[in-house]
Amino acid sequence: MKIAVVGSGKLGQRHLAAWSKIEGIEIVGVIARNQERLEKVASEYGTIAFNSIDELVSNTEVDVIDICTPTHTHADLVVEAANQKKHVICEKPLALTSEEAEGIIQVCAENNVQLFVAQTLRFFPEYVNAREQVKNGAIGNPGVMRLSRGVPYPAKDSWYTDESKSGGLFMDLGVHDLDWVLWTFSDVERVMAKHVKRSGLEYGFINLRMTDGTIAHVELSWAETKFKASFELTGDKGMITYNHDDSNPLVVQFRSDENVQIPRSIMEKDPYQRQLEHFVKCISGETQPIVTAEDALKVIKVVEAAVKSAKEGQPVTLGKGGN
Repeated sequence: MKIAVVGSGKLGQRHLAAWSKIEGIEIVGVIARNQERLEKVASEYGTIAFNSIDELVSNTEVDVIDICTPTHTHADLVVEAANQKKHVICEKPLALTSEEAEGIIQVCAENNVQLFVAQTLRFFPEYVNAREQVKNGAIGNPGVMRLSRGVPYPAKDSWYTDESKSGGLFMDLGVHDLDWVLWTFSDVERVMAKHVKRSGLEYGFINLRMTDGTIAHVELSWAETKFKASFELTGDKGMITYNHDDSNPLVVQFRSDENVQIPRSIMEKDPYQRQLEHFVKCISGETQPIVTAEDALKVIKVVEAAVKSAKEGQPVTLGKGGN
């Protein structure tokens, strides 16, 4: 399968590194605007540098275009790739708004191309295993879920701090845990959120009531000195905890006080590689997608509800299916 990557930044390079390890993949091109970095990255992966999707498809055969660029560029790039009849992989979030996302999904359907969104948390073993434990009844009936994610505040000249480009804290960072909650439990019925901004610091608090009665608290931060992530999943029979900083980060505790620690070996395979291998199998017709573009749309709608709630100081009720 012939792959081209759009974007030569950190995520683009991470995807290229993962693609280079997957059997049967040929990286046929890299597209980016930063010419110096583009040439360097293309050389590193033994592929060709291009300046646009049009230039790429005019000069080489390609099956899949993998978009790893800032969020505000996703809509135009996905539509361009789809109109060239190429399957598309797009980094999260799919778009800045649900309206944009719906348009993207429609264009891909009209062109009969597959669209995959890199909601990578669905491929992190800690989160996959925790979901399996919940689904298998390890904690009994789910009660209150607490998830947190924090990173350092983005650099001043970074596009992340421009909400018109990144969607801000809730959209850029929040989609990870919000997507996992939707995947693991059910649709969201009600959202209540708070967003606190200070000079060089941002905090977000999102409270979700799910349609199955589960309550989820998601805490977000652009205020840490290093990456942090954790969760505490409680039910009437036990609790599952995870902390990224711990040596044995995922622990299942039952009411019998029996502890089951998940070995670190489950984390040896890079989640980005696992994700891209899965997308390849989907495109080849070998399996059904773990995450769909409709899933990506649904989480954007939850983010929009959280942003609205934070601005208005009132809960926002979502309709059937999280709409």
